[in-house]
Amino acid sequence: MPAKSKHMEQRKQRIANAKKNARLAGKLRRRRQLQALGGLLAIAAVLTLAYLWQSGFFEDEEPAAEETPTAEVTETAPLDPSASVDPNATADPTAETSEAPSESPSETTE
Repeated sequence: MPAKSKHMEQRKQRIANAKKNARLAGKLRRRRQLQALGGLLAIAAVLTLAYLWQSGFFEDEEPAAEETPTAEVTETAPLDPSASVDPNATADPTAETSEAPSESPSETTE
C-alpha cells in the first residue's frame, strides 16, 4: 500500500499547486485588466482634452454683448468716478480751449 499512498500524496500536491497557480493567474489577469482600463481612460482623457483645446474651449473670450433696444436703455450714473472726469476740462468752465475746432459756414467746402 505504500505505492498507493505515495500516488495519492503526489495527486494532492498537484491539485494544491494547480489551485495556487489558478489563484495567481486570476490576480495577474485582474491586474492586467485594471491596467488596460486605466490606459484606455488616460487615452480617452488626452483625446478629449486635445479636442477641447483644438475647438477653443480653454480660450478666454469676452461674452457677447446682449442686444438691447434703444427704447429700453435707461441712463445710469457711471460706476467708476474717474470715468466721468473729462481730461480736456480746465479748472475754469468759462474758459475756452484752443483745441476745440470752431466751424463756420464759410470754412466748410462741399
